[in-house]
Amino acid sequence: MIDANLIPWRLARRWMCVRCGWCCCSYDVPVTFDDERRLRKYGDVFWRGKIGLYLKKIDGKCVFYGDGKCLIYDERPIACRRYPFYLRKEGEELARFENVYVYVDSNCRGVGKGRRIEEILKELFIGVPC
Repeated sequence: MIDANLIPWRLARRWMCVRCGWCCCSYDVPVTFDDERRLRKYGDVFWRGKIGLYLKKIDGKCVFYGDGKCLIYDERPIACRRYPFYLRKEGEELARFENVYVYVDSNCRGVGKGRRIEEILKELFIGVPC
């Protein structure tokens, strides 16, 4: 597993998912109760860790990453939808967004591309507690 290299969101400025699989191959994907209920139709795709449920990996990749892409992109778990963004209760001023601090994993290959991050954060995190 690779450690996230977190930077304040204002330093990244833009982001888009380029569907490269970096996150699918580098990190374990936590699953919420809603994710589990929705994805259970795919069968035995989960493993239970010490602090929760995760998507299984096959050959070091998420069970849903194949043919160079996410096979369930429109149904992907909330952790995947929110990657590469990390919320914190405290942080530096450059990371402040509303009442939380948002950091971006600069390892993500979509950083610096696509839409303005502020627009994305409004869609993803308005009203979400840290």
